[in-house]
Amino acid sequence: MAKSRGVRGAAGFCAVASLVYLLVRSLLYALVSTLMGLAHPGASMAKPLGFSEVSLALFQLIIGLGAIGLTLVFMMKLTRLRSDDLRLTLPAPWSPGFCLPVFLGVANLANLAGALINHITGSETTAQMLPSGGPELFMYYLALCVMPAVAEELLFRGAFQGLMRPSGSAAAIFAPALLFGLLHLDLAQGLTAFVCGVFLGWLAERSGSILPGMLLHLVNNTLAFLTMYLRYYAPTEASFGVELFLLLFFPLFGLWMIWHARGQGFRFSAGLRPGVDVLAVFTSPAYSAVVVFLVVYAVIFVH
Repeated sequence: MAKSRGVRGAAGFCAVASLVYLLVRSLLYALVSTLMGLAHPGASMAKPLGFSEVSLALFQLIIGLGAIGLTLVFMMKLTRLRSDDLRLTLPAPWSPGFCLPVFLGVANLANLAGALINHITGSETTAQMLPSGGPELFMYYLALCVMPAVAEELLFRGAFQGLMRPSGSAAAIFAPALLFGLLHLDLAQGLTAFVCGVFLGWLAERSGSILPGMLLHLVNNTLAFLTMYLRYYAPTEASFGVELFLLLFFPLFGLWMIWHARGQGFRFSAGLRPGVDVLAVFTSPAYSAVVVFLVVYAVIFVH
């Protein structure tokens, strides 16, 4: 019974913190847009009139870091979460040679499923225009690849998972991963984020650290950044070839790695902490309400 009460409280607070993150991000976006308008009348984040690409990427970096940083402060102040719970420590021995291709295989399978969803629903895939090179491209790489890999792992696999961990590994992995997916506010992207979040959550539990997850997250972001860049600046055949290779090679190679590892006795469940059933997170009214809200918001207001 105590564990049941514990999972309800932890899941509920993670859900509330997710809304705090969305709110802070929106407020910072509005604040930066207002300041841009004061500097150059008519300018905003949506219409960066008079601002360079470097400045725009820097603003995105500040908004992203600020939203996650303030949410972390909110959680550290109002919950039992402590810095040790974030697991910013060196990991136990882990196998990058196994985890990286399997993770990329999982991510690209989810990308394929997301593309199918977009095709069925008639949704258009939107991609941010990237500069052709120079400091502008580097700043966009920091804002779109490095910052999310570090900050999102710190919040979701660090803070959220740390708060959920006393309820057992299953709930600690699933609850933050679902919120991570839904906060993308896009069905296709959210599916990929959820699947990746489950794998990264499992890796954090197995290795005792979020640092390996940061590395894998960064590699995945970098490959997505590369394919986005190639769409704009490479010949169509080259761009298509790279995307096709990523979408087909890593899922097939990842499945082979899992089959080979299981033949040697590997089990994903080994080393995980026992606890409540994964669906127990939905016994939290706050968690369930936020999940419904994010789904409705993404379907009605974003699309």
